[in-house]
Amino acid sequence: MADERRESSHPHFNDRGAVRWHTRLADALAEAKREGKFVFVEYGRYA
Repeated sequence: MADERRESSHPHFNDRGAVRWHTRLADALAEAKREGKFVFVEYGRYA
């Protein structure tokens, strides 16, 4: 679990750790459930 608590940054730019980002939905949902928080889903594609 030490890796889960590590600071995470946005996968495409440096947000200075403002938000914990995940690239797998299952990981984000599990963390949100543990902490009683919501999940924001950012979706896009490379142009």
